[in-house]
Amino acid sequence: MVTQLLQNFARQSIFDALAALFLRPEEPDTLPRLRKAMQAAAGLATELGIDPTPFERLAEGTLPTTRNLTEEYVSLFGDRNALSLAESAWIPADPSRLPVTELQCSHLYQAAGLETAGLVGITTDHIALQFAFTTVLILKEDLKGAAHFFDQHLANWLPAFATAIRQREDARFYRQIADVLEGLREIEKALR
Repeated sequence: MVTQLLQNFARQSIFDALAALFLRPEEPDTLPRLRKAMQAAAGLATELGIDPTPFERLAEGTLPTTRNLTEEYVSLFGDRNALSLAESAWIPADPSRLPVTELQCSHLYQAAGLETAGLVGITTDHIALQFAFTTVLILKEDLKGAAHFFDQHLANWLPAFATAIRQREDARFYRQIADVLEGLREIEKALR
């Protein structure tokens, strides 16, 4: 049986690695960090009775070069036909036309004592910031807060986002990440 400490470490590793993957895929440590996180995710999934295959595939398989990963990232998320990395693009618009998810995320980050200043072009409801915030909450051992944030934000849009990735012909590596996102959702659901 996995202890709470090991469970927290695995979850923190997963969220942290995914934050890096969706913010700075060009960094040299992104792929090694992802591989280690997927090893932890596979173990946690197995312990929880969830299919570990999506995690094992990345933990044991051939990873792209940093250059190939960066090119795919730009093709999927940076070109004019880009998939949005912001929650607000994937959920129904608020009738008030206010950026509700951005405001909610901003408020939660500030309440936790975090600032997002300096991230030009990154909205507060960006997937990487949401993963990073979940990591921080787990590190602070605010497991209720992490679960609540995941349920109120990430859980609501990751399925549609993963489906959209799979529909893109230019998605190769990120197609596997789409499977990981769904596996992560199953892990989080099992922990409730």
